[in-house]
Amino acid sequence: MDAEHRGTKNLGFSDCMGTQLRDFVERQLLSDLRNYILPETRASLANLHLDWTDSCVEGHRTTWLDGEIENFSGIAIFDQEQNLIAEGWMDFIETDAGLEVFWWSLHGPALKSRSEEVNKIPRHIWDRLSDEARSGWIEYAPASDHKP
Repeated sequence: MDAEHRGTKNLGFSDCMGTQLRDFVERQLLSDLRNYILPETRASLANLHLDWTDSCVEGHRTTWLDGEIENFSGIAIFDQEQNLIAEGWMDFIETDAGLEVFWWSLHGPALKSRSEEVNKIPRHIWDRLSDEARSGWIEYAPASDHKP
């Protein structure tokens, strides 16, 4: 997605991501959004864009493709009429295959809210991880998989 379609030229603290990495991350986050959009919501994922203006770094970072990725907070999602659909905090897990990028926290009127305190790593992401990838994130496992 180019800057015009993202709805902003101000990339906030996400300016460390190159074009390839940003495109990859945005595709992953918009795809992950399908797990949270309420059925009665008429917003098409094809018509949504991410706004990184208020993005902020929150912890871990890695280099991948043509830039660096953080677990950014302050990401806004808008529809084509510039209505705010949601705001969230993303995270990622490095795997043998690359990166799993997902919403760590997500809130908005058209969504099932996702709170990091309750959900930890979302079940649909956890289920895709290898045992090796899970081992580094066990304290963030979904409640039924958490083994203190």
